[in-house]
Amino acid sequence: MDGIKKDPFEEYIRQSEPSKRELGYAWYTAMRLQVVDGLETSDYLKNTARKKY
Repeated sequence: MDGIKKDPFEEYIRQSEPSKRELGYAWYTAMRLQVVDGLETSDYLKNTARKKY
């Protein structure tokens, strides 16, 4: 097992929870990426995003 390297981001991810601002930005980015792909954001996703941040 010594040969297996740990995930370098594991500690970083474990250190902190994202702020509401960071979560909002992530949801916004996800929705905009759908637009770039020619997709529409579902009402379900919009409502879920609103509830989460």
